[in-house]
Amino acid sequence: MMGTIRKASAAVLFAAALSTPAAYAQDGPSISAVTMCAGAIAAHANLNVLTYPRGASGEWADVLGRLLTQLNTMEGVEGMTGRYAASAARSHWLEQSSADRRAAATQCRERFGS
Repeated sequence: MMGTIRKASAAVLFAAALSTPAAYAQDGPSISAVTMCAGAIAAHANLNVLTYPRGASGEWADVLGRLLTQLNTMEGVEGMTGRYAASAARSHWLEQSSADRRAAATQCRERFGS
């Protein structure tokens, strides 16, 4: 029962993050959507967003790099602040099932490009 509630909560949180309007006057997706997607991809692909290098290669490299670059330029989460937020989101996604992580990462790749 607790697992079902946790999965439902994660799904609601993820859907809300993807559809939440921008917290600041900015064009494009909200900080929470970018953060949750970076975390979902990092958790699914077993990547560390705190040490993730520019120019990395791999199946998820382009989209994760794009998300981290975008976070770096968003007001309120510039620099390492965005990476810390993405790392917290990664921790959240690591607590979810592998299927949920894969689904979230795939949805994020579809939204933000591969």
